[in-house]
Amino acid sequence: MGRILIVDDLPASRDAMSRLLQHKGYETVVAANGEEGIMKLRQSNPDLVLLDHMMPKVDGLTFLAQIRRFPKWKQLPVIMMTGIKDRSHHMKAAALGVSEYVVKTEVTPPDLLEHVLRLVPIGVPPAVAAPVVAAGPAR
Repeated sequence: MGRILIVDDLPASRDAMSRLLQHKGYETVVAANGEEGIMKLRQSNPDLVLLDHMMPKVDGLTFLAQIRRFPKWKQLPVIMMTGIKDRSHHMKAAALGVSEYVVKTEVTPPDLLEHVLRLVPIGVPPAVAAPVVAAGPAR
């Protein structure tokens, strides 16, 4: 079973994502902002982080920059979620090593679950999960 840390300042978003993931067999840990998220990250050792971009105290980009400084979390998969469609935010997140970037208003619960499943398959320990490789055209 994978453990997912959900860092989002909106209680309704945290709760909905947590219920969705728990229903599929994931364990979830939640944090209301980036500052709390860093504390929960240290305590819970998650397999993936679902990270809101805009939050009080420590925003998503700052959270990502802080955790990427530590070798232990350099390769930790992070899906950044945002309400902002501005490409520059996506580029900043990509430069910090975000695994995937989704716009909240454009992602449905099944879409979000698909993103999570790609990075942390159910029932497969993350260390043994196959790396995600983009499929090319059949030859």
